[in-house]
Amino acid sequence: MLTKAMFALLRNTLTAFVPLTAGLALAPAWAIGCSGGAPAPAPLDGPQAIAAALEGVDAAEFTDLGHSIWIGTADGETLYDESPDTPRPAASSIKTAYLVEFFSDRADALDEPVPDAVDVVGNPDHPAIVHFDADTQAEIKEHLETATARTVGRHMIRGTGVSNPVYNAAANLVTAFLGGPPELTARIQARHPDYAGIDSRRYMLAARDVTGDNTATAGSLAAVLAAVARGDIPGLSPETHGAMRDILFLEDTGDGRHFYKGGSLNSNPITRVLSGYYATPGEPAGRELVYAFMAEIPGPESVAPGNLEPGDAGRRLQDHLEALREAALPVARQWLQREGVPE
Repeated sequence: MLTKAMFALLRNTLTAFVPLTAGLALAPAWAIGCSGGAPAPAPLDGPQAIAAALEGVDAAEFTDLGHSIWIGTADGETLYDESPDTPRPAASSIKTAYLVEFFSDRADALDEPVPDAVDVVGNPDHPAIVHFDADTQAEIKEHLETATARTVGRHMIRGTGVSNPVYNAAANLVTAFLGGPPELTARIQARHPDYAGIDSRRYMLAARDVTGDNTATAGSLAAVLAAVARGDIPGLSPETHGAMRDILFLEDTGDGRHFYKGGSLNSNPITRVLSGYYATPGEPAGRELVYAFMAEIPGPESVAPGNLEPGDAGRRLQDHLEALREAALPVARQWLQREGVPE
């Protein structure tokens, strides 16, 4: 039987205990929410969301696959990068940097022929064209000997209406005009520190294992494209920027105007590059979505089933890189739109 003293002691103990136990009881309810389900995961930020999208792209058929990625805005904001400073074979994607140097030099004469072009394309022993057969050299001479700088630039970037040898010989004419691969590299790298990852070592379609391959990093390719998009490459006028954008423009899309330069090589290492940017009408300058995707494999044996022709292996690599781009860029756009919404 409880005495009055014992009852008072018990009452005081319960009074002190109830708030504590109530607080403990509330903690699990607060943690799991009113529905009683598992706690909602924290929202992903931009890089996490892009990484999650990329993880959904199957790469099981590849072994020894190397790839680099840079995605961000023209004003330098990085949304996602992966090995952005790793040099990889650049193939024709390096031609964007060539275009910058060529149009910088010929800014006041874009609609005039390239000086002394015949000394390059008319000389069968010139290192720019010596690796082409006689018939191809004649075709190259026909298209490039009297072509204006603007036309040479378009042939080099777009290749529309000309053969693949002429498309690449246009870049070789530009390279020779600017002093050859070493001098062109020096020009590119001197223009801006962010372009230091771009190296020209050979003429297009020349052997890749003699003087070395042309290489670039995803970060440097993106840096050049971002500067073209902003229109502030050091030493270039607004008119010259406009001329380069006219050539780099690929198509109008639902995501904006698409400016693009790719690259592909089916000799070993098999290489694919996608690089470009999207400009949306009405969007502030500097908010263009810039991207560079690079990939390489040692050879066809690096793609299951391992007995593919180089062209087939290259197409598999192209498909894989395009799948990565199509997975990542919509997520990047959504994140940029979210950033633009005021809180």
